[in-house]
Amino acid sequence: GGLWRLHVQYPNRDPVLREVAHPQSLEELRAALGVETGQALLTRHERHQEQQYVVEHLEQLQDGAAVCVHVPRRRIFISVPPHIEKKAVMWYPGAAVEQIERAIAKAAGFPPGTQIELRDGEAAVVLSTTIPNDTHLEVAAFVERAPAAHAAPPMVAASAPAPAPAGTE
Repeated sequence: GGLWRLHVQYPNRDPVLREVAHPQSLEELRAALGVETGQALLTRHERHQEQQYVVEHLEQLQDGAAVCVHVPRRRIFISVPPHIEKKAVMWYPGAAVEQIERAIAKAAGFPPGTQIELRDGEAAVVLSTTIPNDTHLEVAAFVERAPAAHAAPPMVAASAPAPAPAGTE
């Protein structure tokens, strides 16, 4: 029973003192502090105060502990030969693939709405929100290539005799 007083550092905010009912589980504590899925709860190492580590068990904490809510960000690097080399593009959990693609296209310097193609060497890459961090991809504007069967027929009209202008018969 009783209350725990925790010093909580939320992302991009000043630390706050939060009072929570003595939690029975880590899940209960995360819920009480408003820690979302995909976010990590960190605390300082007892002997190495400059180091933080992920709280995996409630036993790692006690009343008066300092915790930090960490939002892990994702990062990839893009190149657009020959002008852009290893430019970082970052996003946070919850971003949709379409938002990430727009951010990549913008970072690549393409006009809004440009469809892009991502390549890793010769392989085309399908973007995913869980792409490994620090992946390096080449970006190109996607150009729709018509299949050969639907190619425009060769110009034959030029060799056919031109019709006589109207009214000259």
